[in-house]
Amino acid sequence: MPGKGYSTIGLKPTISSRLHKITDCFYPGMFLPSTLIILMNEVQCGYYSIDMHKLSLDLSGRYNTITIRSDVKEWLMSNFENSGEEYKKKYNIKCFANFVSYFLANLFESKFNSQNHVIRLKESDFGWLQKEYMLHQKKNGTSQEISFERFADAYVNNILEKLRQARELLAF
Repeated sequence: MPGKGYSTIGLKPTISSRLHKITDCFYPGMFLPSTLIILMNEVQCGYYSIDMHKLSLDLSGRYNTITIRSDVKEWLMSNFENSGEEYKKKYNIKCFANFVSYFLANLFESKFNSQNHVIRLKESDFGWLQKEYMLHQKKNGTSQEISFERFADAYVNNILEKLRQARELLAF
């Protein structure tokens, strides 16, 4: 029995595996209920919205329970009250547990879609930028020494500005 401030929800194996996948992708090493808290906060802050995607979930198998904070459960229930009828029509759901499955699947898909325009780079991808920084330091000497972070920000912004200008020129 969860303590005060906590609740449980049942997740089918399909949804549990998707939750593991999104946790491993975006929040490595994070505890699964914490991922749900972060996703809820991202939606509430307006980073992305939960769109209804074309889904056909395999809801076979036994429910696995997961303990979550009560505010996440309240958020799920308020979304059920607000969007339940739309989900019933589109996905033919019959209960709150089925709604949670489709709602979370839509949440995960919306999260993945919101990340389509994000550049993912590893530290090793910045070797060229470190070389540019060294050239900049040699060229300007120590009189105008700036931090690598500041140099990288200005350099990457310059590249992005050139890309924006090129896109505008090619649009005509």
